[in-house]
Amino acid sequence: MSPTRANRVRPRRAGGDRGVASLELVALLPVTLFIMAVVVQLVLGLATVQATNDAARQAARAYSQGRSASQAAQDSLPARMDVESLSTFGPDYGVSITVQVPMVAPGLPAWTVTRKAVMP
Repeated sequence: MSPTRANRVRPRRAGGDRGVASLELVALLPVTLFIMAVVVQLVLGLATVQATNDAARQAARAYSQGRSASQAAQDSLPARMDVESLSTFGPDYGVSITVQVPMVAPGLPAWTVTRKAVMP
């Protein structure tokens, strides 16, 4: 009678594959974390673009009403974002605002977002 599949014992190799999964995890974890940080940074960049657009509109509206454009811009931004520079221009009530994108991890390049808005 030949042994059935369930009764067969496979001989174990001398080195085996023990620990390979752990080694792969250790090797891929930094790469995975870096990719996740870059994705989060890009999402923060898009959120900063949206917030800067809104801040520019709020600042131009305040400037057209004779109020402080810089205070209106800072009030409309989320807590982690600050106005880096703000200038007014033109015969109409134009505002140019620059905001730095919050950083997720050190080592990623810092960048800013500049937007303009004009109120008649």
